[in-house]
Amino acid sequence: MVVPADYVSSAITGFIIALASWLPIGPEGAAVSHFIGTAIVNYTDYVVPSYLGVIFAVLFYFRDLIAVGTQKALRKNFSAEARYFAYASLFTLSIGYPIAAGGWNVLNPRASDAVSAIIGAAILLVGILCWRGKSAPLEGMDRKLGDEDEPTLLDGISSGVAQGLAMFGELSATGLVLLVLSAGGIKPRKALELLFMISPVYLILRLLLLREWTPVMPVYLPFTAFLSSFVTAILFMKALLFAGEKLRRRTFLTLMGLVPIVVYLLEVVA
Repeated sequence: MVVPADYVSSAITGFIIALASWLPIGPEGAAVSHFIGTAIVNYTDYVVPSYLGVIFAVLFYFRDLIAVGTQKALRKNFSAEARYFAYASLFTLSIGYPIAAGGWNVLNPRASDAVSAIIGAAILLVGILCWRGKSAPLEGMDRKLGDEDEPTLLDGISSGVAQGLAMFGELSATGLVLLVLSAGGIKPRKALELLFMISPVYLILRLLLLREWTPVMPVYLPFTAFLSSFVTAILFMKALLFAGEKLRRRTFLTLMGLVPIVVYLLEVVA
């Protein structure tokens, strides 16, 4: 029998999965899994609809860009963003699929959180370089390949490789992509837009490679998780984009880099 608490459980799962998807922490890492699992016993039943909510949130948010990009593609007029998406998708699939399908996803959730903390430290380092007035590590190389305000071939390849490598465990694809784009000198708001744009490829790949998902429940419970994740993902995307535009690059990267470090330290202490 379905009780009101079941709706709350599905909504909370969707909310947390959406938040974790846009932060440099793995949505299925040990910290997030433990946090949800302590309050919701069967939270894994809601993971798939929560991921679908994030995917549809991205598609809804970029609906105008998708429509315009499709029209240009039909006229063989590919924008820099379209080329970036194509290269990033290609490398995500070509690297991520063999890793997951071949059983190379060897990092357990706790180890994944440790690696995510290291990624956060790298993001923090890029932020520190900005505090000291220095250029990002790969900014000079990246800008030689294209305009400062547009993603380059290097950005597309590195982002795809980053998402593919996230399949080694429950790593944060958001953290990895933010790191490589920030290291290339991409401004925070643009980096966020680009990582949001390519995230469905990674999420769909994770869903396709799930071993099994056969929950027995009324359809409106997973739909609640989907709706909660959808709304949360859109609102948090807008909040991050606002922060990426209003905050200085050094401040934004410092804050984002600290998130996985603090989460991992809390996990160790607990």
